[in-house]
Amino acid sequence: MTEPFRLLSELDWPNFLSMFWYMCLFEIPRYTAGFVIIGGVIFLGLNLKPRVRTSEQIRASKRWKVSAVIAGHNEADAMRKCLISLNEQTRKFDEIIVVDDGSTDGMRQMLHKLRAEGLIHMALCNQVRCGKASACNLGFGLATGDIIINLDADCSYDRDAIEKLLIPFDDPKVGTTCGNIGVRNFKQSVAASFQAVEYLISISLGKRIMDYFDLVVCSSGAFGAFRRQAIEQVGVLAVGPGEDLDLTLRLRRAGWKVRFVHDSWCLTDVPHAFSGLIRQRRRWDRDTLRIRFRKFRDTFSFWNPRFKASETWEQVEFFFLNFLVTMIFPIYIGYIFYTLGAADAYVVLAAVALVYVCLDIVAFVIAAACCGRFSFWFYVQLVPFILTFGLYSGFLMRLVRLYAYLEEMIFYASYRDSYVPQRVLDVLDRY
Repeated sequence: MTEPFRLLSELDWPNFLSMFWYMCLFEIPRYTAGFVIIGGVIFLGLNLKPRVRTSEQIRASKRWKVSAVIAGHNEADAMRKCLISLNEQTRKFDEIIVVDDGSTDGMRQMLHKLRAEGLIHMALCNQVRCGKASACNLGFGLATGDIIINLDADCSYDRDAIEKLLIPFDDPKVGTTCGNIGVRNFKQSVAASFQAVEYLISISLGKRIMDYFDLVVCSSGAFGAFRRQAIEQVGVLAVGPGEDLDLTLRLRRAGWKVRFVHDSWCLTDVPHAFSGLIRQRRRWDRDTLRIRFRKFRDTFSFWNPRFKASETWEQVEFFFLNFLVTMIFPIYIGYIFYTLGAADAYVVLAAVALVYVCLDIVAFVIAAACCGRFSFWFYVQLVPFILTFGLYSGFLMRLVRLYAYLEEMIFYASYRDSYVPQRVLDVLDRY
């Protein structure tokens, strides 16, 4: 028996727990809970396949006036493809509004051409870049629909995506719905392939689980629909980064439901280089920390008149399963190296990585079985990345998240984010 196997096989329970406490305390329960929930859903006979639309639901989706708002900066090349997919929808838009946010790539001229072709109803142009949220708010202010759908220019949408996205609005308590998002350019690079796996597990499966418990907290800016009445109650997008999470949390606190529509599909291009991916995730994680723990810190105030147990529970879930897991991770790594030495520490970490592989394979298979969107060949091409996905998500992305949390907690880095012009960031409320 080789030394690594001897080390692991000779462990008693106290030593096993002392080496693998991080996995036993955080990771295995998190994965297992998801598997148990899905198993319970199957046992109860709830449908995990794409839903069949009833004639009543189809008629319900046609009684509202629906507006699309697309805001973009330097999206001239992507705009036509996006608009073609929108004009091919089974549920036609009553108006499509596109806002050029100070582009320098000829997007303004492209919008004039597309408007002349009848692909859009209204084209608006900011003279200087103001940020996506500001551009969206300009479109929101001029939209006349009962339902306003916020879309990204670099995305394409299945032909029945909008029709399905509207179905939950038959419930008058639903304030916003968000659709499923898949990776269109997964073949472009290793980074894009990892993200395809990640989106399948975290969005297609993860958001679906959260939807069963009414815990969806972000109606994506790439594919989210909003009831006009709800927007008028809580206000439009906050002018700054993390605007979609901020608006969704405000809607939840105001009592509106947030629904995830798993069979309404959007395909997007993700960053193809690891450098671009890391920049994107640092921005997302900084914004998440700022919005959750600073702006909405009163969620934990039990004496607050607006206290809602469901919102506090959701924040607690995020604190333990995201924030705390991330912050403790380097402590665990340091502990393993300190107590075991380098050679044995690598053995333990290799075992941890193997557990990640097993858990990720199960999650991927469940997600693929529940998805119903992609071909079998799509999943086959992702198999090599499933086998190493634990290194990507459990190590690389967790370290990126740790760095983002630290730079936000110490340096308030989200207020210097190039995603939004600095002159806009300078006037934001500080939390």
